[in-house]
Amino acid sequence: MHGLVLIIVGFCISWNAPAANNPIFAEIVPEKSRTSVYALDRSFESILSSFAPPAVGILAQHVYGYKPIQKGASESEEIATDRENALSLAKALYTAIGIPMALCCFIYSFLYFTYPKDRERAQMEAFIESEMRELLSDTMPEGGDHSQAQPFELEEPYIKDRTIIEVDYEDEVDLDPNKNDEKPILHASRHSL
Repeated sequence: MHGLVLIIVGFCISWNAPAANNPIFAEIVPEKSRTSVYALDRSFESILSSFAPPAVGILAQHVYGYKPIQKGASESEEIATDRENALSLAKALYTAIGIPMALCCFIYSFLYFTYPKDRERAQMEAFIESEMRELLSDTMPEGGDHSQAQPFELEEPYIKDRTIIEVDYEDEVDLDPNKNDEKPILHASRHSL
C-alpha cells in the first residue's frame, strides 16, 4: 500500500509545473518577461525543496522522538528502537509533505478568483500592444530599416493630425486662496475642436 501511494504521488506531483504554472504564466505574463518568470518559479521551487531533508531530520529528532540506537544494546532493544525510529521518521515525512501540499492547494485555490481577471487584463494589454505596433508600422517609412528612423520622423504624422482646443474664460478669476473662503468657479466654452 505504501509503495502504491508513493508511485501515485510521484507520478502526479510532477504535473504542477507543466500543467498549471507554465500555462498560467504563458497567459498572464507579458511576453518580454516570461523567461524571467519561468526562471524565478523554478529557482523558488528548488530553493524551497532544498529545505525538506533538514526539516524531516529536525522534525523526526526534536518533535517525534527519533533516538539513535545505544551502543551495547541487545538485539530486541535495537529492533524496538528501530520501530520507534521508523514511526518518528514516517510522521516527520508526513508532516514535511502533507503541510506544504495542503498549503499549496490552499494557495492554488485563490486562482479560481484571480486568474480570470488576470487573464482578461493580460489579453487586453497584448491586444493594445499589438494595435500600437500596427499603428507604428503604418507610420514607418517603407523599404527602410526601422532602427534608422529618427524620432522626429516618427512624431511628424502625429503633429499633422493634432486638434487644437481653444478655451475662453468668460470671467477673470482670482486664484489666491487667502483672499476669501469661496472657491473660484471657472466657466469655459469650446470654440473649435
